[in-house]
Amino acid sequence: MTAPAAPRIPTPGDLARRQPPKPTAPAHPAPGPETSATPAPARVDDALAPGALKAKEHFRKYYMHGMRVSRMHAHARLVGHDLLWRTNHATGRISPGRRPSLEDLAEATGLTDGQVQVALQVLHTRGWFRYHVLREGPHEGQTVIALTIPAAALETIRTLVGSNAGDAGPGPVTST
Repeated sequence: MTAPAAPRIPTPGDLARRQPPKPTAPAHPAPGPETSATPAPARVDDALAPGALKAKEHFRKYYMHGMRVSRMHAHARLVGHDLLWRTNHATGRISPGRRPSLEDLAEATGLTDGQVQVALQVLHTRGWFRYHVLREGPHEGQTVIALTIPAAALETIRTLVGSNAGDAGPGPVTST
């Protein structure tokens, strides 16, 4: 008796000659008057757009919380914290004369120039800072860094800060 033949494994040429599958009906019917359309997910651009802080929200506090809870690499968070301490505490902007060089950031953080470049790219692509061109004043036309908090992260930070509002820590020290 002979053993049954093993099934033949198709080659890439066999797969290329194969007929494409016939189109089937869509899994979800198109929204009509009888069905309601579900809202489309937010675009990535909207999630990375700078969030607007409310009147009582302090930029530095919210940016620091955002850096702590973000899932970015530790080098990116470290560079973000260093940039935070170089900015205006209320606006998050670094003045043109105080913009740190790549070497300054590398020396301050203990990272290499390449690691700082990668961290800056990560921060920029994830919406934690943007480049802003000055349109007036003595530094007109210069590019400055403005730290931002992405809109998607701002909602998470608000929830986090709101849940810790009762935990203000020790009060001020007073002498009697």
